[in-house]
Parts: sequence; structure tokens; C-alpha cells
Amino acid sequence: MMKFHRRLPSAGKGFAGRFGSSAGFTIIEALMVMAILSIAFGTIFKSFENLNRSYTSENVKAGIQQGARIAVELMVQDIRLAGLDPLGTATAGISADLPTSTWIEFTADANFDGQIVETDRFEDIRYELVGSELRQKNHAGWATMLDNVTDLSFRFLDADDNLATDNSAIRSVIISLTMERPAGRAGEVSRTYTTTVRCRNL
Repeated sequence: MMKFHRRLPSAGKGFAGRFGSSAGFTIIEALMVMAILSIAFGTIFKSFENLNRSYTSENVKAGIQQGARIAVELMVQDIRLAGLDPLGTATAGISADLPTSTWIEFTADANFDGQIVETDRFEDIRYELVGSELRQKNHAGWATMLDNVTDLSFRFLDADDNLATDNSAIRSVIISLTMERPAGRAGEVSRTYTTTVRCRNL
């Protein structure tokens, strides 16, 4: 009677021998994985940083644009009243350095009494850039309207939209205001707001 003996596989040709070593990653493989992960995380962090910088910059841009717009629109409302003189005796008008100026002062007979009095409400108003502050002077004195202003200019046009050479010839005023604020790592952000005022009473 023949007997069959089952041959056991040697240690070198078992499961581990067929499918590789069961000892895990080698040092080189581990270093490669770490390098790949470092590059991946670095890319993600850089993208997040750029996105955050862009978000901060856009927020600051929107803020200064809004601030500049509000300040200019307030000046527009006041300048439209310049020269108001219903009785023809107040000699109201605009004073400035023509044809361009960094300040403007104007008068209006707001209470219709036929005269301009500095202590009467909003009859004598001046706008001027002092340092980085936009300031207004009225019957109550000086007040700061806006800070972080880097430039304020006025240009004066006559009835033909040419640069006026005399205060009495002024019919329109072009206002330009520039603001600048820091926006973190994005550096300084600057915005300019410009508009034209048609003076109804000149």
C-alpha cells in the first residue's frame, strides 16, 4: 500500500514569501509618503492663505468705497445749495482756489433772511482735507467726517463745462476723494470716488 506524504511549504515560499514581506513600510517609502503629504498640505495651506487674503482685501475695498461714496454724497447735498439767495441780498456763492482746489467754502441763505451769518445753521460751510481727515466747518465749528483720506480735490466748471477762472463763473463742481486703508498681508488698498455736482443756485 502506497503512502502519500503532504509536503509542507518552506518558510521562504509561504504567504509572506508570495506577497512580499510582512515587515511594513521601509524607511524610504515612509519618507516618500511624508514628502507627498507635506507638498499636499503646503498646497492646501497656500490656497487657503490666498483665499483669506483676497477675502480681506475685497472687504476692505468695499468698506473704503462705501465710506468715500457716503462722504462725497454728503458734500454733494450741501454744495447743491451753494448760492441760494432768494431775496437777492445775501451775495451767496462759492470760494476756492480756482480752477482746482483742495478746499471749498460756500454760502447759502438757508433761513431766507437776506443775509449770510456764520452762526446761522448751515449758511457758511467749508470742506477741507487736514492731514488724513476730511473735515467740515459749519455753524457748530469743525468736525471730522472721514479719516484715512489721502487726497481731496475740487475742479470748477463754468456754464460751458470749461474750467472756471472766476468764482462767479462756477456752475459745476467735480469732487474727487481718495481713501487708503491697510488690508493685512494684501498691503494698502486705495479707492477713489469721483462725481460732478450741478449747482442749482449759481
